[in-house]
Amino acid sequence: VEFQAADEKDRATLERVAREAVGGLQLLEAARFTHDAAEQSLLWRIRQGLYPSVGAARKRGTTVIIEDVVFPVQSLADATVALIRTAGRHGYDEAILFGHAKDGNLHLTITQSYNTQADADRYARFMDDLVRLVVRQYDGALKGEHGTGRNMAPFVETEWGPEAYAIMQHLKGLADPDGLLNPGVILNPDPKAFLADLKTLPEIEEEVDKCIECGYCESTCPSQDLTLTPRQRIVVRREMTRLRESNADPALATALEADFPYMALDTCAADGLCATACPVGIDVGDLTKRFRRLRHPEWAQEFARHLAERFAWLEPSARLGLRLGHAVQSLLGAGAMVGVTRAIRSVIGQPFPQWSPEMPRPASGRAPATQKSGASAVYFPACISRTMGHLPGEPDSMSLMEALVAVARRAGRPVWIPDDVDGTCCGVPFSSKGYDRAHAVAANRAVARFWEWSEEGRLPIVIDTSPCTYGLNACRPVLTSVNQARFDRLAILDSVAFVHDEILPRLTVRRRYRSVALHPVCSVVKMNLTGKLEAIARWCCDRVTVPESAGCCGFAGDRGFLFPELTGAATEREAAEILSAPHDGYYSSSRTCEIGMTRATGRIYRSYLYLLEQATRE
Repeated sequence: VEFQAADEKDRATLERVAREAVGGLQLLEAARFTHDAAEQSLLWRIRQGLYPSVGAARKRGTTVIIEDVVFPVQSLADATVALIRTAGRHGYDEAILFGHAKDGNLHLTITQSYNTQADADRYARFMDDLVRLVVRQYDGALKGEHGTGRNMAPFVETEWGPEAYAIMQHLKGLADPDGLLNPGVILNPDPKAFLADLKTLPEIEEEVDKCIECGYCESTCPSQDLTLTPRQRIVVRREMTRLRESNADPALATALEADFPYMALDTCAADGLCATACPVGIDVGDLTKRFRRLRHPEWAQEFARHLAERFAWLEPSARLGLRLGHAVQSLLGAGAMVGVTRAIRSVIGQPFPQWSPEMPRPASGRAPATQKSGASAVYFPACISRTMGHLPGEPDSMSLMEALVAVARRAGRPVWIPDDVDGTCCGVPFSSKGYDRAHAVAANRAVARFWEWSEEGRLPIVIDTSPCTYGLNACRPVLTSVNQARFDRLAILDSVAFVHDEILPRLTVRRRYRSVALHPVCSVVKMNLTGKLEAIARWCCDRVTVPESAGCCGFAGDRGFLFPELTGAATEREAAEILSAPHDGYYSSSRTCEIGMTRATGRIYRSYLYLLEQATRE
């Protein structure tokens, strides 16, 4: 139950009356009211997740059906018991009820298979009993807040009677004489229409098989305005499976299979934000990674593994590539470099990183001097921080590593950068592309080194790039048994958490900013660190803006280089919101995401650590 009021006085009155009302009820648990926004949000998510949770628990190959019936409020208690018994009598023991008690409105949710005639017959008997219970026994309504639909259309006459039904048919005929508008959806003379044209959910990959296509995930997807949403990816995958198994439409099956790689795989950021919106936690990125893995031939998997084993060679190579790219751009202009990379892509016929004017300059590759003695934490600069330096036009007087070292030292909580960090990678660049062997090599090496650097877990590991932190905290399944035991004793912290908890309370603000904009990257959202990132910024600024439309920027490590149209589509609304007001600075916690947001807005995004360092500099 949620109470809303125009002011605090009215809200308090509502709460007092509600407490008095529930005080005399025999409840399993005492009623508790909350004013906490986070807890309220969680309660609403639980409520919204009731329907999908039934779908997640369904047997593979069954579908979920939800109905929307209404009983007179005075009969609701008895009718609820009768409805549950009716469902159980027909074998729907998993059925759940939820809805709007004050209106007598109940949503009945069951799972149903249509694979055999016996399944269909059972469902027909249940529907007959359901209609009889609602209409005859309790004088209720077969529909409350939702449309009639194909499932209830054959029973409209039962509820309203022949005379009223004839009027409805006449009105429908006047408005739609040719029967073009939703034929058979509201009025249907076929008493068995609810058993025709049934939608099946064929079994597909286990990562997404429990999806009931509710669509809650769609608003979080960066490709929603470009190609497909998570729900649509699953729907297309099911249709491909159905067509292949039935051989019903070979031409359509061929067309879907041809379009699937780009529409579903190449333009999926695999960022996992869909799982944060899904009531049952489905991460369609897991399906994407599976298919990317299957696309790689054996030699490609082995080549990636060799690269992971020799990662120390890749870092200077990447810095050299950036240096050469900027040299060509200086001589011939940005258009020339863009043309070169597009030409390479055209020749090889495969995705190739596209140059853009926002491409960062190479990092120096040199870490600032630190000491292990007296260190409060081990600072592991992510390989992206060791490779990519400042963006064109960005102040370059201090590197990211220097910024974190400076604020930690200033707070009396110094950090230590080991001398042998080069060649260590979290493995995320490999796992996101489906190179499982390379991911395992990189993750195991990282954990082994963390174990050594941290003195067997005594010191926490702090990482300056949020996606790397998230990836390392999720890498346990690919670790050896020895490294799993080590992993369990390690504290791997994102810099946002470390700075908020350990550094911020020990610093003094010397310079306050008026207004800054933040872009919380996907991993910050998934690690529940958005609040801490905002708190750091608010400590330095009078006004902090996190756009209402903030979401995944679609850069996803390398997607923004390979498929820049994904980043363009993903950031369109957020960029417009950012540009609607001026800010003193623009900040995030991942270099590649900062590139994407810089490209989208024309404003230079950089690490929040620079903001903190400048605000506390003496």
